[in-house]
Amino acid sequence: MRKFILLLLLAITGHLSAQEVISAEVQAPGLAVVLNIVLPINVDYNVRNYRITYTTTDPFGQPDTATGLLSVPDNNQLVFPLAVYNHGTIASRDLAPSVEGVRERLLINGFAGNGFITLAPDYLGLGGSDGIHPYLHAATEASAGRDMIIAVKKWLEAEGIAQNDQLFITGYSQGGHASAALHRELEAGTTADLEVTAAAHLSGAYDITPPNPILLGLRDVPSTTLAFFVNTLIGYDFAYNLYGGVDSLFVGDYLTEAQRFVAEETDLYEFANELDTLLRDNGEITGAMFADPFVLDVLDNDTTLIQAYNDNDVYDWAPNSPTLIYYCNADEVVNPANSFLLDSVMRARGADQVLLEDGGALNHGDCAIPAAVRTLEFFTSFANVYPVSLGEPVARPELMLVPNPVAAGTAVRLAGLSARPHDYVIYDLSGRQIVGGQTTLDGQISLPAALPRGWNVLRVGLEDGTSVVRRFRVE
Repeated sequence: MRKFILLLLLAITGHLSAQEVISAEVQAPGLAVVLNIVLPINVDYNVRNYRITYTTTDPFGQPDTATGLLSVPDNNQLVFPLAVYNHGTIASRDLAPSVEGVRERLLINGFAGNGFITLAPDYLGLGGSDGIHPYLHAATEASAGRDMIIAVKKWLEAEGIAQNDQLFITGYSQGGHASAALHRELEAGTTADLEVTAAAHLSGAYDITPPNPILLGLRDVPSTTLAFFVNTLIGYDFAYNLYGGVDSLFVGDYLTEAQRFVAEETDLYEFANELDTLLRDNGEITGAMFADPFVLDVLDNDTTLIQAYNDNDVYDWAPNSPTLIYYCNADEVVNPANSFLLDSVMRARGADQVLLEDGGALNHGDCAIPAAVRTLEFFTSFANVYPVSLGEPVARPELMLVPNPVAAGTAVRLAGLSARPHDYVIYDLSGRQIVGGQTTLDGQISLPAALPRGWNVLRVGLEDGTSVVRRFRVE
């Protein structure tokens, strides 16, 4: 009902369009002093948090609304890049990132506190979005992220919050699937002005396995496995209209529990535990939960059913941007083979900036924090953070940088500047900021003795709000 009212109001006022922020609800801030205590990383900034409600589309291409968390570094003097954090599997809508008190928000605030304007979409059917959540549905995971990026970029500009043109994408577990789906869509050029700077896909299920007779014939399947299996099935049934809802999928007491789940009277793991208890008490195989049409489709390897699952594989493509694939070798929930497959196919398709990293002998839950820490380190190596005063770059060929090459520990001068101090930042070629400060009145900049040998980049802010960029070589 709330979604309908929001869409109706927008339609009446004539402003209904895709990718618009409907509301930005201020939430409790993330304090650096607290984040530094609870997170295994150093946090530089306090964080401003907003619950964003924005327009998007549902699985059928119809107007919809979704929510997400926006976390902004609390420093108006610097220009920051954007990062999208896609959350993992959650048991209910109240555990989505935009809900205050959710633990996963700490990771999101950690990214923001380290200099990334961080967006965390809740996905459709979670947070403040009505209806069934289409779990592991690549198209809506991608559209929810893409539309939030577009909407939030407009909102940031309207609010006067500086952002640069860099965009980073990551996610863990289900979020790894979602980040790969979003990364793939943006690299395909569907949104021309959104270019991915770097991405990190973490312990994701990139290869979605269709239902098979072996699983349906098993007894005593772990409840966690049941949770992921039935959540995917219910989500794909909804997104592809395979069977018409849980009433046509489940039977007997199993149907009663499924009805309670879609009515949100129980959460995902309670639902799976109830199914597990019923199966064990009845001494039945997993397939006993389901109505005949679904069971027969599994036995017959029905092409429509199988295609619904195969449509949500997210491994068969190649990124142009630097991409980290991270997993842990003792993951009992998401088989590391998913990461091996993603890496091998990307490389086979010509990707030459892919890193495959093993986080060690950690289980799925324990792998999440080191995966996030490694991602932050990876993203920071590319991040371009600079003072607001530097502005957009312009050519200005008359401003000459001399000498070039230069020795570390000496000085360079940007000849032709007006006689006043100008803010500057020096980066290495990966985009990592090395040093910043102000020029002398005659445009001179002292170079630190530890400046890396090879090519570096100097960016100097001008008095008209623009900036100039010059490459120079340290010998």
